[in-house]
Amino acid sequence: MNKLAILLAGTAILSQTSLAEIKKDVKFTEEPHGVCSTLMTVEVKEGKIESFKAARGCPGNLNAISKLLPGMEVTKVIELLDDNECSGAQMPGVTSCMDNMVEMLKYHVMGEGEGHVTEIRNKLMKQKGVVTILNAGHVCSGCGLCQAKLG
Repeated sequence: MNKLAILLAGTAILSQTSLAEIKKDVKFTEEPHGVCSTLMTVEVKEGKIESFKAARGCPGNLNAISKLLPGMEVTKVIELLDDNECSGAQMPGVTSCMDNMVEMLKYHVMGEGEGHVTEIRNKLMKQKGVVTILNAGHVCSGCGLCQAKLG
């Protein structure tokens, strides 16, 4: 009987520890890399996206996303938008505004991932041997607002 009580108590402690790692309320601003957007701010309340704002980037897409995300569970946003790459991007992985945001959510909210997007991008560049294309940024939709930085 004591072994069962200890096992159940241990399980309860592990469950509480796991839940504590997920930040239900957090607000962060971070600079994405390899995309047209230059700054993203995300606010999470009670495990749901409260707001999303991006500076620069494709105005129609990012404005639409900022209207669609509020009220969505962070886990659902990650599920839907992870590995969403821009067409023709110079570097695989973390290559769209939404994929950058997903990595930020994984890091800031879920306590997962390797760190800030900047660190991930630098690691990818070293692993892949990617060279920054001068004055080109990355291949984008051609909206004319691209201020992409690959390094």
